Amino acid sequence: MDSSGLKYTSIEHLLQSAKLSEQQVRQYEQKSLDTVFMSMKKMQTASEKARGDLEEQYRLLMLAGDLANIITKSPRFAKWVNDAANNSLFKAHFKQIVEDGGKLQSVLKMKYESAQVRRDKQERAAAHEAEKRAAATPVPATMRSIRSTITPRELIRKVENEEPKKSALIFDLRQNQSDAIFYNRSEMITVIQLPYDAIDSSLTFANLRNRLAVNQRALLARLSGSDFVVLMDDDSPELHSHSPAPKTKMSFLFKALTMYNTVERPRERPMFMDGGFKLWKAQYPMYTRNEQPQTARSFPSDGLDKVISEYHSFSGVSEIRYPDLMASPIRGSSEMPPGPPIAISKQPIIPPRPAAAQIPPEPSQIAPEPKVGGVGVFQTPAIPQRPMIPPSTSTVTQFERPGPPIFSPGPASKPFIPPPPPPMAFPIPDRTSKPIPDSPDSLIPRQNGGIDGGGVKRPPLLDRATKPAMISKEYEVQILSIYDQMTMAIERSIDERTRSRGSGNPGAVGLYNMGNTCFMSATLQCLFQTPGLSDVFTKKTFITKVNTHSRLGSKGIISAGFASLSDTIWNGTYTAIRPSRFLQLFAEEVYKALNDGRQHDASEFQIFLLDALHEDTNQAARIGFEQNYRGGQAIREEAADFLKKHYMFTASPVNRILGSISVSEVRCLTCHESSATFEENTIVSVEIVSTSSCSLDNCLQSHFSTTKLDGDSCWNCPKCKQPRPSTRTSKLWQPPTVLIIHLKRFSMFNGDFEKNTAQVSFNPESFNISPYLHEAASRERTNYKLYAATLHNGRLNSGHYTAVASHLKSERWHRYDDETVTPCEKYQVNQSLAYILFYKRC
Repeated sequence: MDSSGLKYTSIEHLLQSAKLSEQQVRQYEQKSLDTVFMSMKKMQTASEKARGDLEEQYRLLMLAGDLANIITKSPRFAKWVNDAANNSLFKAHFKQIVEDGGKLQSVLKMKYESAQVRRDKQERAAAHEAEKRAAATPVPATMRSIRSTITPRELIRKVENEEPKKSALIFDLRQNQSDAIFYNRSEMITVIQLPYDAIDSSLTFANLRNRLAVNQRALLARLSGSDFVVLMDDDSPELHSHSPAPKTKMSFLFKALTMYNTVERPRERPMFMDGGFKLWKAQYPMYTRNEQPQTARSFPSDGLDKVISEYHSFSGVSEIRYPDLMASPIRGSSEMPPGPPIAISKQPIIPPRPAAAQIPPEPSQIAPEPKVGGVGVFQTPAIPQRPMIPPSTSTVTQFERPGPPIFSPGPASKPFIPPPPPPMAFPIPDRTSKPIPDSPDSLIPRQNGGIDGGGVKRPPLLDRATKPAMISKEYEVQILSIYDQMTMAIERSIDERTRSRGSGNPGAVGLYNMGNTCFMSATLQCLFQTPGLSDVFTKKTFITKVNTHSRLGSKGIISAGFASLSDTIWNGTYTAIRPSRFLQLFAEEVYKALNDGRQHDASEFQIFLLDALHEDTNQAARIGFEQNYRGGQAIREEAADFLKKHYMFTASPVNRILGSISVSEVRCLTCHESSATFEENTIVSVEIVSTSSCSLDNCLQSHFSTTKLDGDSCWNCPKCKQPRPSTRTSKLWQPPTVLIIHLKRFSMFNGDFEKNTAQVSFNPESFNISPYLHEAASRERTNYKLYAATLHNGRLNSGHYTAVASHLKSERWHRYDDETVTPCEKYQVNQSLAYILFYKRC
């Protein structure tokens, strides 16, 4: 199989293996026509199950066609076909075989032609590179010129016209990103939009991910695979010796991607956009679009759109603020005599109540007071008093305002006791046990003069030490409405054919393919069987975890949709459902490109989804901090300090279940100074170290090995105060309850994705992570067991995703192929198809 996922080079080559041998033909000719017809139907069914492998589908259909020819050429055919049932069934199946075979043949012809064109381009590119290497004069590395800038036109030419074609990752750090770059092939030019306020002197690559919006984080994984990394501002940046001016946002970002990056390092030194976005927009307006918030829900298309629109415009009360009635004393209406300013008493003057018939004039009718004598003294205007309204004779339900009244309602000798407050959405702190300060400020003058403790007390201030609930009742009602509307949308999508099949197996329900949506379906099926997640994301539980104050999440919208989908799967009402409404919602709230009808990377979708769920349920205060750790002998104490601060920044059920903590230590080879950086990830992405066959241990050993940093990758040693050759070692520090490993099979070459189809062997029954732990890390519970896997067959843009998973409750294995769910015997899958592995701690 080549990088395009095709085993054969042409239709003719494929047909050589898609025919029965002479011996097989003779054997079938001796069998009854019923037996041959049954074999023909089995071939046709096997072709349907081979979805995603177009060549195998076509080969099986051709074999079924050969069996159909044996039936029609048999001398017994005329008698056999006289049976009405045989006649109708044979014609229907034979017609379907011819139609499906014709469609597949047309598609395969185009693919073989495209593959041949790619091979020709690769051969020309290889020959061109060989000529360049032969003609080039070797230049010492220290004498090579540094290319620091690139214009938009140069970048587009490299992406579209150069052989082989290049890919680029652009970091947009402009303050105003209302207009943005939009290239129709985002895999060729990827744009990451950075929040302007997130770029400061504390920025490192480790904390960059947490500062990005949810819809940008998964794109960081493309950093090491892109040919060019370009930093872009509005205009050309100020450069000093090919580097950005110090103490600028461009400098902070450049250092975060190079100097303070021990994880995903770029292939080449990042460059800067010459002319910035202004020049890009002037030269390529067709690759620019307005990124203002969409107004698609201004006219809701269904009930879900309506409740989400209302939720977005809903303004809930996060805390109660009591009015400070004593902050500004009320001025009297008496005139101030001319002369020097008179010291005003701290005690406020309470104006007398106006008579019932006294109607104050309108403010516009009050003549302004002239300026009087004295330095800087103005006549104090009289404040018009609201008239007394006689009590109504009709019976009206009285609404009692909680808290003290503005004026004392009764005689001065009797203290006013405020009515009890009505029930609130969250508990009111008990302040009755607090001592009342014995000070003049705690007493209020009575209306008839004098001061005593029987007057109205100053209203109590809100106890700021008491943190309000994470979600108020108003928000809870809104979010649960989103859950209910998603459930109803799923119910509406069920057709009569699915309803007629009856109920399904709870937890083992299929997901219909709605056109290149298998990347989502396979991922969801694995997450539905993930221990802990199905317990959190239910209607009863998820609402207690949502943090509506989070600025980075969807404020519970994605969690409500995911919980509704998960509950529907575990209810098992149907054998299969259509998750189209969830995909539409996810695209609108998180990443629009996922709903463009094209095939996407399942690992990227998984990162997008888990990040959205994490931010929705992140209950930490997001208190930022810098990592100034040195590693070495103090690594345990530093790790404890990091974890304490880290969980004040991020703490959700998602990272509690899936979050693995790793540590990278960099050591200078000159002075032996070291630095340690901790990082949390919900998925561990590893390179496949071979193109033919290897083991999972080989991949992990390479990922967690010691590498040397030299040349352009030298570490800027803080002790030597200059770049020095160094070593970098990455290890696991705190493994998670559920460990997810992503095998990086795809890479970009010449404008297309290449797939590494190497067989990666592993033991699904037992996996020990001890060899990949830091020597100072805890060794408790290091054994894991495979419970699910996402599989990929074919190429990225035209392949097919499926999944296998152990049922969370029965532990029986099932194979998930879109709407089809079939039991299978443990984990028995071609090892070249494994893409994402899900392990749970034993």
